[in-house]
Amino acid sequence: MTRMGGFLSAVLCGATVCAPAVANNCDDALYRRYHPTECAKESGFTFATGATITGGLAAVIGGTLAAIGMNSDSGSSNDDNYAAPTPNYAQHTLPAYTHVGDDVTSVQLAEIVGNNTYAKNINQYNDIRLAYSLARGYTGAGSNIAIIDSSDAIRHGAYVADLAGGSIAPNANVVRYSITNDDGVFQSFDTIATVIGAASDANIYNFSWAEKTVWANNLGSRRHYENITSRDFVQSLVNAAQTQDAIMVWAAGNEGWTQSSALAGAPLVIPELNGHFVNVVAWDSNTGALADFSNQCGATKDFCITAPGAGLKTEVSKHSQDGTSFAAPIVSAAIAVIREAFPYMNANEVTSLLFETARDLGAVGVDDVYGHGMLDMERATRPVGVNLVPLDDGATVAMRTAHANGTIAQKIKDENITFAFVDKYGRPFETKMNDNISIKNHSVGFDRLREHNVNVAQFGNVEFGFKQSEILRADGFLDTNEQNMMTFVGTKYDMMIGDIKLFHGARIGFIKPKAADNSMINAFSNIFTGTMTLGAQYQDLTLSIAVPDTIISGHMNMRTPTGRSANGQYIFANHDIDLVGRPAVEYSATYKFMTAAFVDNPFGQDEFYFIAKTKLQF
Repeated sequence: MTRMGGFLSAVLCGATVCAPAVANNCDDALYRRYHPTECAKESGFTFATGATITGGLAAVIGGTLAAIGMNSDSGSSNDDNYAAPTPNYAQHTLPAYTHVGDDVTSVQLAEIVGNNTYAKNINQYNDIRLAYSLARGYTGAGSNIAIIDSSDAIRHGAYVADLAGGSIAPNANVVRYSITNDDGVFQSFDTIATVIGAASDANIYNFSWAEKTVWANNLGSRRHYENITSRDFVQSLVNAAQTQDAIMVWAAGNEGWTQSSALAGAPLVIPELNGHFVNVVAWDSNTGALADFSNQCGATKDFCITAPGAGLKTEVSKHSQDGTSFAAPIVSAAIAVIREAFPYMNANEVTSLLFETARDLGAVGVDDVYGHGMLDMERATRPVGVNLVPLDDGATVAMRTAHANGTIAQKIKDENITFAFVDKYGRPFETKMNDNISIKNHSVGFDRLREHNVNVAQFGNVEFGFKQSEILRADGFLDTNEQNMMTFVGTKYDMMIGDIKLFHGARIGFIKPKAADNSMINAFSNIFTGTMTLGAQYQDLTLSIAVPDTIISGHMNMRTPTGRSANGQYIFANHDIDLVGRPAVEYSATYKFMTAAFVDNPFGQDEFYFIAKTKLQF
């Protein structure tokens, strides 16, 4: 059977009277012939607004839908779908301007909130915590939003477009595509499909209109949706999702029902749109609840989100606007911000992020009224989940404070490096290396305690040997993996002045360290160290001053992640760090088998230790 696509016609309602347009008249025999379903029972198709639209005389956009070949199971409104006035549910929300992290300051937030454009919708923007994404520098640049809406003569499309850019995504590329004539009569779905196809540069589509008598929970199959719309229309949505990785944002409708419009439920029967579709219900910032005109999420709750849709002011209107029509472009703008900030995220990741970071409203968890909850621009633009540090070999390591020996820790800190870590979505965020390193000097006292394990061969005043060294010790994302074996050569001299023995010792050490796996440190040069001791002994008392192992020559190479390119490739920076540093100084006093010492560390904590070493003979 050959099937024709559905087509639409509109009803314009004047200030005091509503009269059908000539093209939409079931009293006309020819019209009834080509509109059997529409004229058999009332159905409807409207912009998803709850406010008057100005254009000459004040007018309200209404409309009707007819689809030749529509199945009889298309569904219609019923009392079970009616939503009583929505109670003000207990809301799990965060204060609008609680300081989060160190990347945004209260001064930045105050400047943004004080901006005149922001102030026009301050309550609504505070509800989505917009000031945070703006403070982080995200403006939607490079994102393309297609507003599939009314002609220029009907102001509805202009209001929607203004909100899709506006304060949320002021640098997004917002393009309007008309699907009505200047009288507000909708084109056929097949024609609308062509319009969608023409917006081939768009990665976000905004649909602020709804079928007003068939509900999402009534959808039975893909063919049912095609009967409500047209096969070409459905295919245009699928093509945009598959070839442009586009996201469709759809207004839920304004009938105050417990279910969203059927058009907003497309993924329920068109699986190719899963991850590419967001249904939007409207929040009333004045009442702190779902707007009384807004449909609820209902069957669409798993891909439904809440956004302000009441009392919104635009630059192109003197009057405030109400409707899910205006909640939808707020979400479209939010998606533009995410796609600008993280261009390598695909549609499924973007929608998952928006849903995961939404603030819970109403019943705990995803619910039939608010879906995932309130759009939250602060949460959506900060890290989510476990943070990881990407490495240049494709591996990742947990992002936690790295502990490093004072010498290398301080040398790294001196570089003042900024690096990137990624969240569960692979989004990079900058942090200061200095904020993520803890200096932890290796214990000189412990070295002294285990000196009997040092292997030394002595020939006169010259000694050779090797020992384990922790001078390069670090963990976490700076892991050096293991202790390093040091080979050394040294000299020892002493002389008597009366009953006092003066002594002197010096060593030059050599380490050939290897970089550890799963570390930003990827190479070391040969490392040379120096050690020196001066002291005096009188009977059982010895006083000495020493410089423990200190790097006198050597470099370390680090490759730090700095971000991701638009195609998703991680970007790295090389740092060649000279490890020569200031030495620690050890002051010690030994009486018989007991030693007390103080170590003055130039980096990190100073050390005091007490050792008692003796041999027991039996």
